[in-house]
Amino acid sequence: MKRLLLFAFCTLLPIFTMAQYNMRPSAYQQDMLFYNPASLPEMGEESQRLLLYSRSKIVPENEGIWEKSPTFYADYLSINEDKNSYFTVGYMNDNYSFFSRNSLYGGYGKIISLGTNSNLTLGGRLALHSDIVNWSDYQLPHNETGRSFRLSPDMDLGAQFQWKAFKLGASYRNTIGVTQELDDEGFITTQRAFVVNTSYDFAINDRLIVAPYVLLYTELKTEIDAGVFLSYDKKVNFSYLLRINELRSIFTLEGRIYRGLSIGAAYDQSPLLPSNNLDFFVRYFF
Repeated sequence: MKRLLLFAFCTLLPIFTMAQYNMRPSAYQQDMLFYNPASLPEMGEESQRLLLYSRSKIVPENEGIWEKSPTFYADYLSINEDKNSYFTVGYMNDNYSFFSRNSLYGGYGKIISLGTNSNLTLGGRLALHSDIVNWSDYQLPHNETGRSFRLSPDMDLGAQFQWKAFKLGASYRNTIGVTQELDDEGFITTQRAFVVNTSYDFAINDRLIVAPYVLLYTELKTEIDAGVFLSYDKKVNFSYLLRINELRSIFTLEGRIYRGLSIGAAYDQSPLLPSNNLDFFVRYFF
């Protein structure tokens, strides 16, 4: 049965590559900014955050069928409390079977107070995706040679409402969704994605926070994540979530090791699919 699943997965790989799925970080509840440009992480007394993130897909028993370098993402966030605003800059590198993508991001957001216990955050992020196509690796018929450089500008929009410990957000990623064409046929598509996130933080005592959360993610298909996030003394974070459609269990652990520096990892597995993902990330608040 496992060999059958692996065969089916590898058969569909060219389709997945042509669709060019967006990266989906597993460790996101403590730092939702990648999914929603209006969802700020918990900053404490700090005003700046630097995030370094890598994600590797693993297909056991692949025997060389699946080979892909890790996806790398970096993001810097700065909050101006006097103006209730913030800005972000980011970079991502993601390699596929016949092209490599480098993306630059720049974003801005505004926090609007709606009263003593509630606020509305609006955020936007410009993206410039650049693709280097290696035509010798492109398997469909074509007359191109060497390498080509393609640009795909795009934009993410998001909003999040917060009332006390309750959060509800929505975002629309890659709103333009540029498709690069070859002989009037699309061969690289920047996929649009729609995200809805909600959570509620229960303060058990002065040191322990428990937060159930749900994320709905629609790209080429709709997926639902449901999980629970625990934070102890704001120094140790743990979460478990289930990606319901795939029965995929995702475990995340993060620990603050020195002042504003924290290191974490996430791992997922599914009994329905042969692929696993391993994420490592570093966050620094200052």
